[in-house]
Amino acid sequence: SRLQSLEEKRDTRNATLIFIATFGLIVLLAWFGFKGLPKLVNYLSNAQSKITDKNDLIPPAPPSFSIPYSATNSAIIDVFGNAEPDSTVYLTQNGDSAGKVKASTDGTFIFQGIALKSGGNSFQSIASDASENQSKPSGTVHIAFSDKLPEINIDYPTDGLKVSTQKLEIRGATDQENRLTINDRWILIGSQGKFSTTVNLNPGENTLVFVVTDRATNTLRKELKVTLE
Repeated sequence: SRLQSLEEKRDTRNATLIFIATFGLIVLLAWFGFKGLPKLVNYLSNAQSKITDKNDLIPPAPPSFSIPYSATNSAIIDVFGNAEPDSTVYLTQNGDSAGKVKASTDGTFIFQGIALKSGGNSFQSIASDASENQSKPSGTVHIAFSDKLPEINIDYPTDGLKVSTQKLEIRGATDQENRLTINDRWILIGSQGKFSTTVNLNPGENTLVFVVTDRATNTLRKELKVTLE
């Protein structure tokens, strides 16, 4: 493969450089003696490290995000992920730079205190290693931000309604992506956002509790009173 070929070439170059350095060391020892050996070894080690970095042509793998949600009502979030250990990770938000951080030795990274824009937020990242090789862009993560309460329209019944039959039909509409419960019972929402169900009333006043939650976890609670005469 291309990466294997690059690694083999790099290893060959490094072996050649080590041979040359070793030969040079022998010559220098013969010329200067052993007193300057520690400093000489340290110098050659640093030089070899720099040469190796310059010959590293293999880019790091693209970073990956670890964000367990696609919508939130928090205006400020932390962005987690994984990248090549000790690489520098660059983050973009809606195409604009959102900063850079260094991945830890285990490859994890975190961008703290990222301010979300109302509506959609698209995040993407790249990693750069010590030799300035850049990865391909990561996959794009989309996070929606909203702190507005969801809406619900209850067509029937109306608050304060009085009826004479025990079975009551409930009709209304909300966003189809919302979660709706009526008196703690989950209600199916249709493709157009409409819902319909029935409940059995008890004699006297009955309280109907509607709780609707959107995908950003904003929650609206609404109560209606219906009396069975």
